[in-house]
Amino acid sequence: MGNDLNIKKSTLFQLVKKGDKEAYRLLYDLYYPKLLQIAIGYIPKNEDAEELVQDVFLKVWKKRYTININSNMDGYLYRMMRNACLDFLRSKKHTLNAGGNIAQLEAALNLQALSNDAASAILVKELEQQIMEAIELLPDKCKAVFLKSKIEGLKNREISEELQISHKTVEGHITKAIKHLQLHLKEFLYFFQFIFLFIQG
Repeated sequence: MGNDLNIKKSTLFQLVKKGDKEAYRLLYDLYYPKLLQIAIGYIPKNEDAEELVQDVFLKVWKKRYTININSNMDGYLYRMMRNACLDFLRSKKHTLNAGGNIAQLEAALNLQALSNDAASAILVKELEQQIMEAIELLPDKCKAVFLKSKIEGLKNREISEELQISHKTVEGHITKAIKHLQLHLKEFLYFFQFIFLFIQG
């Protein structure tokens, strides 16, 4: 299969699900640095963070035949990493007092992650990449309308005049694009949910 790390991620994971060890190695090479940065943002000791990342990859391999990813692999792996960190901190009773609970722990975990610039930067970059990849999958006309609306900042009336399509058609394309993005980014955005709420609050 070669050492092309640019192989389509969905194809790569499908090969892993079939037990392809070379694909698994490529998956490891592609995601290990990102998952490690995330883990380091949560876990005090680098050695513990490294071990947790290894555990995540081991779980992926052991469950390769049964794992079901409905949207994208990035969000799925980041969520696995986050949950592994949460389980670790819970088992070690980090950041919790005797009367603490899991909700307090989860809040502490997320706030600690927000304070880690390296991990946050990687996640933001990944989110931007996922959004652009999702946009590229849109039909040409739908993509053109969405980009003019959300990137160029044009009003629906202006888009209608420029592309010579009806106002209703413009609205339809934008609605379709948003639904597509929500589906494509579902797993990834689940991981970001706390950050979005934190920023809005």
